[in-house]
Amino acid sequence: MDLRWIVLACVALAAASLLFPSAPTYDPWAWIIWGREILHLDLSTVDGPSWKPLPVLFTTPFALTGPDVAPMLWLVVARAGALVAVVLAFRVARRVGGTAAGGAAAAGALLIAPWFVRSCALGNSEGLLAACVLGAVDRHLDGRRRQALALAIAAGLLRPEAWPFLGLYALWMVWRDRAELKRVAAALALVPLLWFPPELWGSGDLLRAASRARTPRADSAAFADAPAREVLDKAAQMMTWPLWVGLALALACLLARRWERRDALTVAGLAAMAAAWVAIVAYMTKDGFSGNQRYLIMPVTLAVVVAGAGAGRAAGELLRAIRAVAGAGLGRGLAAVAAVGAAVLFAAPSFDRLDAVLDGARYQGELPHQLARAVDAAGGAKRLLACGTPYTGAFLVPAVAWQLHVHTTRVELIPERPGVVFRVRTSTGGRAGPSLRGLGAGPVRTLAATRDWRIVAACR
Repeated sequence: MDLRWIVLACVALAAASLLFPSAPTYDPWAWIIWGREILHLDLSTVDGPSWKPLPVLFTTPFALTGPDVAPMLWLVVARAGALVAVVLAFRVARRVGGTAAGGAAAAGALLIAPWFVRSCALGNSEGLLAACVLGAVDRHLDGRRRQALALAIAAGLLRPEAWPFLGLYALWMVWRDRAELKRVAAALALVPLLWFPPELWGSGDLLRAASRARTPRADSAAFADAPAREVLDKAAQMMTWPLWVGLALALACLLARRWERRDALTVAGLAAMAAAWVAIVAYMTKDGFSGNQRYLIMPVTLAVVVAGAGAGRAAGELLRAIRAVAGAGLGRGLAAVAAVGAAVLFAAPSFDRLDAVLDGARYQGELPHQLARAVDAAGGAKRLLACGTPYTGAFLVPAVAWQLHVHTTRVELIPERPGVVFRVRTSTGGRAGPSLRGLGAGPVRTLAATRDWRIVAACR
């Protein structure tokens, strides 16, 4: 099937997913705000997550659609990217593994992996990153090297960990064809051009993204006794037992030379890329970067594809043996059964965790919509800003800033008078925050409340 139709189908499914409670999480809210600020030539990246160029290339034109539509458009892009990544995992694993069972195993494992579903449902860019990287692999295997480079550039605009692999692929292209030098150099120039000057504009610090990444959350792997080992443990925990079996089968087939040379090189290359990516994250975490589990989604996705390919190759060997004994007709029927069975087997370990992940995503999806209603009920953004400084919890700053139409620097964390406190429970059954102790003993009043939000004011 043509990839263009696949992408359109994934976009349609992503749009349909908005029928359920949906909203971005912390980082995507910042990208959405930056898009609005760029549109008004008023970019501020002083606060918030590290700069990411590719999302803002979407959120800037999305800002033209208004405050209600722009966040939803980004969610469509992020979720469509995740769905495309699942399809590409199927395509690559089937192609390299030689059977539909391999593709089904990889797609089944990725589609409901809790770490993948949660991140992509909340609008993070990891699904889009996986689509770009696997798309580059798919295009390369089809001999479309320029398309592969374009997708690798897109990956480089999402994560700096992709830069070494992008650079190696660019060098390989030039080594294969010196006539590509100018084209490749121009394409590579986009990466620093879109990463660094916007930060200089928005914060005055060309390297603000790097310094921001060195201020991790309290639960970051950077604070573990052995940060690099903690990263390796996190990566291992994301792998289920069928994936380990699939990796073992891939290794066994490599050692037994059961792959054609090109497929063997592809499997070895994907496995090496996954290992190197994890090593880069581990090294950066040891050096003080945050080492969030999200950074491991891409290399674990590559491991999923390798495991699927290994299972597919082993299934192919078994099916050939069955055909030799029972005939081609039975073999074709068993191939379909093997594909369904592989998908179920590789997805099964994630079944019991999926409900909790979806419930959490649904809860997070409801919070910004409740916030919008609360702001309206309290009299609107202008009235609230006239009351005093807005305050909220650390992870809700971009959402509050979006609703108040202000820079994230205007929203602070520790309430003082005069101020407006946006209190919220960020998880089911959690405690509302931030604390109102900083407002002292003077009078305060509740301006609006929803199920999970309460806007409390101590006005000027």
